[in-house]
Formats: sequence, C-alpha cells, structure tokens
Amino acid sequence: MNLDKVRLSRRNLLKGAGAALVAAGTAGCSETVKPENPGVIGKDGKRVLPWSNWSGNQHCQPNERLIPKSEDEVADIIRNATQNIRCVGSSHSFSGLVPTDQTLLSLARLRGIENVDKDALEVDVLAGTRLSQLGKDLWTHDMSTINLSDIDTQAFGGVLATSTHGTGKELGTLSTHAQKVHLISAAGDKLSCSASENTDLFNAVRNNLGCLGVVTKARIKTDKAYYLREYSWMMSEEEGLERAEELRDAHRHYEMYALPHSDYMLGIAIDKIDPADIPADQAEPSGDAYEAFRMMSNLIDYMPFARSWLVNFGASGVEPETRYGASHEIFGNLRDIRFNEMEYTVPAEVGPQCLREILQTIKKQNIPVIFPIEARYIKGDDVWLSPFYKRDGFSISCHNFHDKDYKKYFAAIEPIFWKYDGRPHWGKIHTLSANEFAGRYERFGDFLKIRQELDPQGRFLNDHLRYTLGVV
Repeated sequence: MNLDKVRLSRRNLLKGAGAALVAAGTAGCSETVKPENPGVIGKDGKRVLPWSNWSGNQHCQPNERLIPKSEDEVADIIRNATQNIRCVGSSHSFSGLVPTDQTLLSLARLRGIENVDKDALEVDVLAGTRLSQLGKDLWTHDMSTINLSDIDTQAFGGVLATSTHGTGKELGTLSTHAQKVHLISAAGDKLSCSASENTDLFNAVRNNLGCLGVVTKARIKTDKAYYLREYSWMMSEEEGLERAEELRDAHRHYEMYALPHSDYMLGIAIDKIDPADIPADQAEPSGDAYEAFRMMSNLIDYMPFARSWLVNFGASGVEPETRYGASHEIFGNLRDIRFNEMEYTVPAEVGPQCLREILQTIKKQNIPVIFPIEARYIKGDDVWLSPFYKRDGFSISCHNFHDKDYKKYFAAIEPIFWKYDGRPHWGKIHTLSANEFAGRYERFGDFLKIRQELDPQGRFLNDHLRYTLGVV
C-alpha cells in the first residue's frame, strides 16, 4: 500500500470532518428508507414519494407534499388544512424535526432577496433561500452576510428554526442578524415581529423549531461586501487546547479540528482583508481526498491497532494553507460526503477543558472514530431557545460516516457535555427530554406559552417535538 496516498491535506481533513453532520434525536428515529420504496397514493390520488434527510437517518412517508409559490398560497394552505403540517428545508437536520405522515410543506419556491437597502445594509430574505445563494445574491449588490456557517446548503427558514451559526468571538448566530421576521400562524394569519414589535414572539421565533407557524421571510442586517483570508495549519493537540482563547481573540473567526486518536489539531483563522492584498498568483487549494480518508477508515477496520499511528502519520503531512476570496466563498465548504453529527454548546470558558475530556475519553475507551471534532466560539444572544442564550458559547461537533455506527460513540460523550452544562443543537443528535431542556433554558416555559397561543391544536407538531417540548 502506498502510504503517501493516506496523507491528508487541510482540505481533506475538512472534507472528512464534513463526513459527519449528525442525526436524529430520541424521538422519531428509525432505519433509513429503502431506495426502492415507491411511496403511497396521497389525498389527491397522486403518488407521494417518501422523504429522507441528507444522511439517511431520518425519514417519513407523508400523505401529501406541497410546494407553495407565494406567501398568500402558504396562508391558504394553512387556513384550509385538515391535518398536521411540517416544513422541510434542505433536509440537513439530523434530529427528528421534519418527519410526518401527514403534510410535508416545502418553501423551495420562495427564494431570493427583496427590498434591498444598501444605505441601511438591510434586505428581506425569503425562507426557501439557500445560504449559498444568499451570499451570491448579496454580492451583486456589494453586500455580504455578517457571518455565515461553514455548511451553506441550508434554507434560510431552517437557519431561523435552529440557530445556525458560524464562528467568531464577537459574532452571534445567523438568527441574531434578523431585524424583522414574518410568519403565518396556525389560523392563517400573517404576523410580523421585531425587537420593538411583538418582542416576545421575536425572541421565540428566531429559534422556532418550525412549531410557531411558517416563517416566510425575514429582514436581516448585512455588511458591505468584503474579502477574507483563511489560514490553516497543523499544531499539536496540547498547543491547540492551550492557545484556544489566544487564537480566538486574535482573529475575526477561529475554529479548531481535533483529530481523535492523534497528537494533532488543525487550526483555521479567518480575517477580513483588503482585496488589493490578495496575491495574483494564488496557489490552487489542495484537492478533495475523501478517498484517502475513507481508505484510512476502512484500513483501520482491519488494523485497529494501527489507528493512532495512521492518523498521526496523515496529520504530520499536512502543510499550512492560505486561501483568499469573497466572504461567501471562504465561509462555505463543500459537504457532499454524508455523515451524522452531535453538537453541544458549553460555556466558552470551559470549552477547551470539555474538548480535552472528550478526546481523552475517546482514547481511553478506544472508540473507533477518526473523524475530526470541530470546535468553534460564538457570541451569546437573547434568543429564548438559542444554545447561546445569555452566554458566550463553545460549540463542539462530533461526527462519523453515515454508514458507521455513531450511537455508541455519542452515548459515551454526551454525558461529558452534560457535565459542562452543555446545550444541544436542535437539529442534531441528542437524547434530552422536555424536563431537561426546561432546566437549561429559563424562558422554556415562555416559549411553550407562545406556541400554545399561536397553535392551540398542535398543527405544527410531530412526535419528536411533542417529546422534546413535553406537549401531550
């Protein structure tokens, strides 16, 4: 075997890391839908295909799929509905937020931006707009998002449902960019809210889990168009943990990728840059090496005793790398390798300590995983169900290939997150119930009250949400 092929570049590591966004919380979890499933005959007499999320760990068979073309049509659908409705975006959530055997509603036709105000740096974003397209659309108006997640395939409505975030000590989630949110209630009424109008609803809807109504669009704050420089390098695990706060404070964005069973950690620092300082002869970024990462994983299946040596060998060959580009080009990373993920956010001050304990546990229990663990700093906010509510956070994301067993891995590390007062990402795997969420969020009861007022019949609930929110 040619071991040089196993060496992993920085892009390879990210690709491997991408092979791990997680899945399905406690309720509504089941086996992947078989591809030959022909669907069912729906309410209108036409065939309705089954739905599956990106990784395949969540699926359902709705009896109706609807794709409205306008906000008015959304309101008509809700007003005339005789069964429950769940919205679906880009299918990138790994908890049971979407599955339903009734109406599955997609806002894929409500895409784009409207009412661009270049002076105020504000714009209306339709809920079905993918983040990747949002960055491109804003760029044509000499504008950029203030921040962006490293996976940009999500629909904007899903962003507001789950507090999607990027990284940055002084930068909050993408929900904190929202200035005004429009949604349609279970009664079919069009509502709007902001920091000065329906304030409680505003603080609830910016992490709404799709259970307060259907968000159709939101006005967001943006930035003037800007360019970024991204520098990535490998360092020892100990150096990465010790310097985490220092590097966080030194850069606009900073994140780490810890390599289980190794002595290494990848650092990624991103900062704004004057376009005049971008070199004309940029080096081509190193190619995708999913094959190398997968080959290493498969090899370890047969040679588990060589796991640490192989990962260290691959990490030792990673050279520093620099990329330049428009903001949305640098933020977004290709994630076409399927995976499952658990993400918890702990208080920023204990983040490196929590990560250290997770890495030690993986080694001590010899957990068979080599996917990098992503760790990021995010500024606190006032969104009631945000994992960053009233505290700056350190998010730790653990992954595994979609066809590898993640359950034992996540079961071993989830109690560590609890030990450090962690709050799970709503769209990723966790095992918490309503009672446990109530202990983590002081406004949990207030959120439930608003949900009851807007949707007394539970029109926007499914089994997973009933369990998570404690709704009988």
